Order: sequence, then structure tokens, then C-alpha cells
Amino acid sequence: MNILIVSKTFIIEAVFRNWGDLFMSNSRKVLNKITVIALFTALTFAGVFIQIKMPTGDMVHLGNFVMIIAALLLGGLEGGAVGSLGMGIYDLIYYTSKPSTIIRTFILKFLVGFLVGYLFRLILKKQLNTKYLLIGATSFFVLIFGISLGLFIAGDFADFGFSNGLSSNFANFLGSGKTVKISLYIPIFSIVFAIGTVLSIVFERKLSTRSKAALFAILSAVLINIVGEFILRWLLEGTFNVLVSDLDDGFTVSLATATSKIPGSLITGFLSVFLAVLIYEPIYKGVKNLTVFKDDTVDLIENEDSEEVTENATEEVTVDTNTTNLHNV
Repeated sequence: MNILIVSKTFIIEAVFRNWGDLFMSNSRKVLNKITVIALFTALTFAGVFIQIKMPTGDMVHLGNFVMIIAALLLGGLEGGAVGSLGMGIYDLIYYTSKPSTIIRTFILKFLVGFLVGYLFRLILKKQLNTKYLLIGATSFFVLIFGISLGLFIAGDFADFGFSNGLSSNFANFLGSGKTVKISLYIPIFSIVFAIGTVLSIVFERKLSTRSKAALFAILSAVLINIVGEFILRWLLEGTFNVLVSDLDDGFTVSLATATSKIPGSLITGFLSVFLAVLIYEPIYKGVKNLTVFKDDTVDLIENEDSEEVTENATEEVTVDTNTTNLHNV
């Protein structure tokens, strides 16, 4: 009887000890993840302060770049939270009189951050061919280049100059009755993006699987950010113009504003792509062994790439040996 009681007591203690260890382990992981998300959120907030004001009133900043790095390292939900909170809090502090700007930032930055992390891991997991995905991205940038260049040429160059953002004035923009400045920055950076994606397709074999997946995920985020900024700025600001400011032409005013802000989105996107592609790999290799950054999908791809490199090196050595033997014969 005593043995049975002791056995039951031992089993109960063992079960609760294991559950306690498991709970503490999971709690520690969650706490570590929250800490890292908070750190990246603070860095994103600080990144917005590293900015260049555009003549159109918009700005180029590094907030998107930090968000993209967070999404690649941590995942989609974490990246979305970092972008939404980091840049959303900035707008909440500095744009209190523009509720449409605050709402747009919270919604769009979460979507962009989420998609970077999600697409990156989806491409790796499904082993999708990034060549065709990059061709699609190239086509989109070429389309923007053609439309923006046509509008720029069709405009009036009376105020052309750096102080006006290298813009021409396009009267009665899309039938709105408004004059909009079409900046030369739009076609310039659109074609730069297109050339960059073409080069990445040409030199695809030189890139690792992880780098190709990261490149497409980042480009997708930039595209979504540019289009999303335009659409949400137009619709949200237009709605506030009509409902709050009681402007009959509120949507045409917001359409003109959204168009004038495209250069800032493009240049910010270009910097984000350039810096993220340049810095992601070194950061990943530096933190990949930390528990909070462990990712089975990403780590598995790295192992496969390493094995492929080893196999290619072995084949090259074999070929060199066979060639030497033939010469000796």
C-alpha cells in the first residue's frame, strides 16, 4: 500500500515537474520573442527619423527597411507587428491632426510586413521558381515607368527644377480638374527597379535559394507599399475630406495628393530593397543560432544550399583529377 502511494506521488510530481518545465520553457520563448519584437519596433520608430524631406511634402526614410529585416528574420506576423507599431506610433505622435494618415499606416505597414515574412517562407517551403515571379515584378515597374514618363512629357515644364522635385505640371489630371506635379523621380526609379530585377534574373544562378526568395519577398513588399500608399491615401483622405472637411471635390483633391507622393514611396522602396538585400545575409548568419531566430524552413534551405555547394565542389575536383590523369596518359 505504501509502495503504491509513493509510486502515485512520484508520478504526480514527475508530471507536474515536466508540465512546469514545459510552461517555463514556452514562457521564456514567448518573452524572448516579445522582447525582440519590441526592439525591432523601437528601431523602426527610430528609422523613420532618418529621413529626407521631398519637395512634394513627402519623405524618404529607413523605417520600412528595418521592418523588412524583422519580417525576414522573425516571420510574417512579427514583421507586420513591428511595421504597424513602429511607424504607426510615429504617425500617432507627429500626425495627430491627420487621422487618415494614422489609419493608413497601421493597416498598410502590418500588411506589408506580414507579406514579406509570409512570402519569403512560402517560396522556400514550396520551392517556387523565383525567375517567373521576378519577371512579373519587372513588368510592373516597366508599366509604371511608361505611364509616368508619358504623363511627365505631356506636362507643362514651366516650374521644372530641383526645388519642385524635377516635376512638370499636368493640368486636369485624369479629368479631375486639378493640376498635379508629375515628378521625373517616378520614371527614373521605376526603370532602376526594372533594371535591378532584370539583373537578378540574369545572375539568378549566382544567388542562393534564400537570397532569391528574400529578394522577391522584398520586391513584393515594395510594390504593395507603393500601390497601397496610393490607393489608401486617395480613398481614406478623400473620405475624410468629404465627411469631415465637407469638400465636394474631396476625392479629386486626395487623388492629386496621392499622385504627388509616389516619388517618396518609390525612393523609400528602392533604399529598402538595396539595404535589405545587402544586409540580410550577414545579419541572418550572425543570429541564426539564437533560439529566438530559429526557423526550420530557412535553416533547412541553408543546409540544402551547403550540400549543393559541396557536391559541385566535389564534381569539380573529380573533373580536374580526370583531366590530370588524361594528360599524364
